[in-house]
Amino acid sequence: MSSVRQILKRKDAVTNIRKVTRTMEMISTSRYRDYYLRWEGSMGFYDSLAQLAYLIVTSQKPINSPLMHENKGSSSAVLALGSDRGLCGSYNANIQRLLDVHINRAKRLKRQLKIYAAGKKIINFLRHRGVKITEAFEGLGEIPSIEKINEISDRFIADYRKGEINYFGIVYTRFYSIAAQHAQTLTVLPLADLIDDLTTRATVIWPWKLNFEDFLLSPPADELFSELADMMVRSAVSSCFLDAALSEHLARVAAMRNATENAEQMIEELTTEYNRARQTQITSELLDIITGANVLC
Repeated sequence: MSSVRQILKRKDAVTNIRKVTRTMEMISTSRYRDYYLRWEGSMGFYDSLAQLAYLIVTSQKPINSPLMHENKGSSSAVLALGSDRGLCGSYNANIQRLLDVHINRAKRLKRQLKIYAAGKKIINFLRHRGVKITEAFEGLGEIPSIEKINEISDRFIADYRKGEINYFGIVYTRFYSIAAQHAQTLTVLPLADLIDDLTTRATVIWPWKLNFEDFLLSPPADELFSELADMMVRSAVSSCFLDAALSEHLARVAAMRNATENAEQMIEELTTEYNRARQTQITSELLDIITGANVLC
């Protein structure tokens, strides 16, 4: 049995850990609520964007945009979104496993894979594995500014227009609800796949028996779609960062809550062990006193 002093030291250490985990749980809970309100408020915008995109691409006259067609190049681009901090369960591990799938697939098909990464955890993982990173976006924060989002998005749009990449996807953890978050890859370019994703996840499916020809658009559809395409890519990148931040804090809340509960259970067990050790020590001291008294008598 451990000594009373050792038990007290372990109990103090566990108590301090419980304070830290509870504090981290409260911080992540607060940030999660803020991000959730932003996520909830953006649903109407994505529904409208999905409806407008659906109207344009289902017109009788096909949209002639380079972002809608597949390129013949052999290079693909993937942006992996991890976290800057740990203690969020298997959040980063799920991203790493999915990223491994892309790396192995590129090797099997003998294609070049350009990997872009955001988040210290995923960047350090790739560097530790010796995987070449085309560019590491560091210092972005959990949700980058609009200017930074546009800068990142426009870069991939330009590369796709030039034919330097034939695919652009984002590996991240998608937020569906409080009970469901899954690591997945969102195909952003070619744009047809992104439009399919937008219309599939739209809260309101196109409700009217109308088609593109029932609307009068100004400017013409081709010109309008050029601006709309850039908006969809930027919105997709922004949405992925928001979903990733939401999922990260929700994962940290769950992990820290479990850690706090485990610490409380350990404190109870140490308290019981301390009481037993203390009682044994008191009994031993009393026996020593009685034995000494009997000797003197």
